[in-house]
Order: sequence, then C-alpha cells, then structure tokens
Amino acid sequence: MGITLDLRLVDHERIVVRGLPVVNDAIRGKDPGILREYLLTLPIEVDPELVEYHTERLTRLREFTAPEEIVQAAERFLAFAKGEPYQPAKIEQSTFDELRQLLGTWCWLNHSYSLDKSWQNLHWFLEPVDGTDDVTCPQYPEVGDPGQSVFCKGLKGAIPYPKDDLGDPIIRTLGSTEPGCSGYNPPETCKVIYEALQRVDPADWGELVPLRSDLYWRTGWGLTEDDIAILIEDELTFARDAFPILVAAYARAVEKGFGVSCEYSL
Repeated sequence: MGITLDLRLVDHERIVVRGLPVVNDAIRGKDPGILREYLLTLPIEVDPELVEYHTERLTRLREFTAPEEIVQAAERFLAFAKGEPYQPAKIEQSTFDELRQLLGTWCWLNHSYSLDKSWQNLHWFLEPVDGTDDVTCPQYPEVGDPGQSVFCKGLKGAIPYPKDDLGDPIIRTLGSTEPGCSGYNPPETCKVIYEALQRVDPADWGELVPLRSDLYWRTGWGLTEDDIAILIEDELTFARDAFPILVAAYARAVEKGFGVSCEYSL
C-alpha cells in the first residue's frame, strides 16, 4: 500500500490563536456550549467546483453499482464539500468530542493537497541523502528536531500540534494517529518554506541521477543497470509531478495567512 501524505491548510488565527483559548475555557467550565457558540461564528467555505466534482463522482459510482461502502464514502465527501457538517443544526446536536473534531478539521476538504506516495521521491530530490541505510525511504530528522531543514519542515512539519489544557491537540489529523505521523507549520514557517521552494528548479534534479544510481549499486540488491535506470526515471517523474502540488499548498497558505498540517497515513 505505501505511506501517503496530505498537506492540509489550517486557519491558524481561528483554530489555534482564538480556538485554543475557547477550548480551554470550555474544558475549565465543563461547558461544551462555549465551543459550540464559537463554531457557529466560523465561516463555512464551499467551492462550487469541488461540489460539482464530488457530485459527478457519486453519480458515476451509483451508475456503475459500486460497492456500498465506496458509495457511502463518496456521500460523506460530498456532504463535506457542501459544508453540511458545519451547519448550525449539526453543530447544535454534536457532543464536545465531535465539536473538537469539527474545530480541528474545519473545512478540511477545501484545504487539502495530496502528495500521495510521491512525497518520498520528492523529499530525496529536494534534500538528497548520501547513504544506503534505506535508499527508498531514508530517515530525516523528526518533527521539532533542531536539525530539520526547511524542506524537511515542509514535508513533516516544524512543530507538534499545539495542545489544550488536557494535553490533546487542537488540530486534528485526518491521517494516522501514531507518533510521528503528523506535524504543523505555523504561518511564519510557511512563508520561509514557500520562499525556499521558489529557489528550486526541478529541471536541475537530473544532476542528482548519478548519485541516486550509485546508492542503488551500493545496496547489493543485484539490480542491473537497466533496472536502476527505470527506477530512477520513475522516481524523478513522481518527484517532478509532486513538486507543483507542494508549491501550490504553501503558496495558498501564505496567501491566506494559514498554517499547514502535514498528515501521513500508514
């Protein structure tokens, strides 16, 4: 299956700066209504093109009699695209935990950018590592490590999610919840990442092919020259295809003054 990566833009001002104190007030007062009232003030973003896409997808799935679980998943996506879970009637019926989840993933479908499994190839060509411990998925510094590069922050997050008085994250990942599967870049970090990405030219990555080829030779996996050439050609294609998505995510984050949540799914 492989590990996938989604970048999700986060309204830092409303979710972290203002939302976190609201959650803490609700915790201290044991009053979910405090958070409920705050959620009712948040803007609901609906993208007509996204609604149209998910409407057409659901129609096709029904036409081809797709399995029920797939149809139900498509129905949920369409509901989120329309903003249905954020309507007052839904919020009024939600439990405190559900309200926390809504806040921490607010309008997530409109703000998500998928790098799928290509993040691994993209990371290496952005930040080549000369080592054979794990050629296909080398180990880079973890979230919060002082040794993180700007590109490592861009793909992993610079800091853990901010936490409330109970020690729970204010931002809620839509990926895996295991340790190391999520991280966050506040708006000021997003600006630094975006500026660094502006200086990258994927056309130059061809110069890294000899190093990448040498790494595969040194693994002792018994790969032929043709095998290695095909592998690297695919990796380079995946990296170059993923790069514009990475740039688009951080460009949009900077434009809106948002943060970026890096969310891995195992």
